[in-house]
Formats: sequence, structure tokens, C-alpha cells
Amino acid sequence: MKTFEAAARLHSFSQAASELSITPGAVSQQIKNLEQQLGVTLFTRKTRQVELTPQGGQFYETVRPALLSLNSCIGRIKRFDLEGNVRLRSIPSFVFKWLIPRLGGFQKRFPDIRIETFADGSLLDLKSRDFDIAIDYGVGDYPGLSHTLMMDEYLFPVVSPEYFSDIDWTDSGALNRVPLLHDTTPWVDADPDSEWRYWLDVSDMQTVDTSRGHYFNRGDMAIKAAVSGLGAAIARESLITEEIIRGRLIAPYEKQKCRCSYYIIYPEGALNNPRIKAVHDWLIEIGRQPG
Repeated sequence: MKTFEAAARLHSFSQAASELSITPGAVSQQIKNLEQQLGVTLFTRKTRQVELTPQGGQFYETVRPALLSLNSCIGRIKRFDLEGNVRLRSIPSFVFKWLIPRLGGFQKRFPDIRIETFADGSLLDLKSRDFDIAIDYGVGDYPGLSHTLMMDEYLFPVVSPEYFSDIDWTDSGALNRVPLLHDTTPWVDADPDSEWRYWLDVSDMQTVDTSRGHYFNRGDMAIKAAVSGLGAAIARESLITEEIIRGRLIAPYEKQKCRCSYYIIYPEGALNNPRIKAVHDWLIEIGRQPG
């Protein structure tokens, strides 16, 4: 019926084939089979187009509104599946700096899905599992839960413009003359100076003493301290874009890929729910976009 409707409306088997993403031969065969089942000729074949026969015209007047009614019903059913709440849980720094600025795009695409966003402490608590979907910064180990890699993360030191202008950053000992600002809980079971030690190791700068400086239990607090000129903080690229663009912070060294990434976590079978899958797929899409 769909093939017949397209061919009748467009007066062309080839145009119907293009619209339906099938071959002109397939359209011709389907129309031929339909004519055999009905026992009448539906189209008059011409060189560059086709025309409905009187019987074909009568059939089209019945088929087209029936298909439109069917498509309308399917649309209502799908919209109903995409109505309701989705409980999303993540860590505060990621919610504030990355997720919230992007939620407007989701709302425009899925106006009937309401994301209820909950920000946990410095680390994501997965024990209660009181969420439909969660975003964690970790190594991808989530027993009893399904997960999808959303995006990788990169680390690099950042300082205020005042610190940047006062120090020769090409000197191998430059970081030993700056207070280090630590996020003490960057991932589960991390030591208080884990991010600094990781970045220094992969950057081949092992002579820096990472026991110095100031300690915070959230990464956004360490970044705020760097903006205030308290020292040098390790920044996650996804959370620091605005400060870099506005010149509030400067990165004197190259970024390094982190051992942790951002993962979308959800109970097994949760993606069978159209609302949860819509949120999941949207997160994957925007997680792959630059910036």
C-alpha cells in the first residue's frame, strides 16, 4: 500500500523508489503483485511517468487517507512512549559545567521528556541504584550494571594569568615553585594527589613533589582556587572550556589523555524504555562532538 501510494502521488516508479529507498525494479514488482491480487490494472505505464487508471484512482482515494490515519496513530503511540520522567544522576562538577549548558538542546528535541537531574557528592554513589541513567567518571568497572563509553577525558595543569606571567614554564622545576591544587577524590579509591601524579608521569616530569599544596574534595573547587590565584590545578578538558576561552585560566603545558573516561550507566535492560534510550543516545551524540 505504501509503495502504491507513493507511485500514485508522484506519478513515477523511479521517484517512488527514491523516496522509499528501494529500487525502481522493486517498486514495479510490488505494483505488479498488487495488480494481480486485485485483478485490475492500477497504472498506465508511459515513457517517463505513470498515470492512474480509473480503478487505480478509486483505489488511491481509499488508500491515501487510510495510510495517513495509520501514520498519525503510530506517531501518537511513539510520542506517548517519549513522555515522562527520566532520573539522571552524576557528579556535581560534571552536572554544573558540562551537562546543564547542553540540556536546552535535549529539551528542544524531546520536549515531553523531563530529565530529573541529581548531583551526588564528589564520587557517584551507585549502591542505591535510584536512577534510570547515570554518568560517571571512572575506569568502566560497574558490576551488575550496563554501561556505555560516552567520551574520553584529558588532563592538563592550569593557572591564573598572574601566575602564568610570573614563572618561566619552560624550566623543568617550575611546578615545584607553585602550590599544587588537588582534587582528592577524582575517581574511586584514588589517592589525594592521583591526578597530579598521573599527569606528571605520562608527561615525563617525575621530579615534581606532589605532596605540596591545597586539597579539595571536588574538582570544581580546585579550579575555582586556581582562578583565584591560589596555585596550579589539574583541569579536566570537558569542564574547563569557559575559563580557558575567557582567559581566566591559562594552560602552560600539553594535555594528556586520562586513565578515566565518562561512562553512561544504567540497569540491565533499561534501554528497552524509549525515554531512557533517547537520553542515552543523545548523550552519546553530544559526547562525540568537539568542545
